[in-house]
Amino acid sequence: MTTDRQRGLPSEIGWEIRVPIFKNGLILRQLGFAIGIPFGVLMLFMLIEKAYYGLLIVGAALLLGVLLTLLIFRGTYDVQYFLDGKGIVCQNQVKQRERVKKLSAATFWLGLFSRNLTAAGAGMLSGTRAELKIPWNRVRKVKYKDGRMTVMIFAGFGENIALFCMTDNYFTVKQFVENKVK
Repeated sequence: MTTDRQRGLPSEIGWEIRVPIFKNGLILRQLGFAIGIPFGVLMLFMLIEKAYYGLLIVGAALLLGVLLTLLIFRGTYDVQYFLDGKGIVCQNQVKQRERVKKLSAATFWLGLFSRNLTAAGAGMLSGTRAELKIPWNRVRKVKYKDGRMTVMIFAGFGENIALFCMTDNYFTVKQFVENKVK
């Protein structure tokens, strides 16, 4: 970490953090929107139609997804951040990035061999968001969640980053972002 002597702030910041997926309220809320709403509607429809076996299969698929997340990713989102004068870089840590690539390749090839092009496409797309870069001039909104030590960065569509911070760097990151996004 180098410092900008004029302001007393670092000129770049970088850190790694492991965020527990099933204990972080923000991640759980996003999972609820992405998975809970579609599966909830599907399960409600099956309940109304009295398709109890289908309901059991969907519930088992959700449980299997949770177990695989705990097994493959050890229940954590391992991320690293780099902030400098140009912008923000958010990417998976090396080990998790390798796991994501292997899992997406396996999904792609299994989908292709089973002639399920939807699964093959999902496998291809799943490895594309391992790194996200946002220049400071595209940041349109910032929210600071002091209690959770998180800085929410909102840019264009699909360009949102949650900067999960640690106790020792949250206020430095917050001040750094405030100075870059005036």
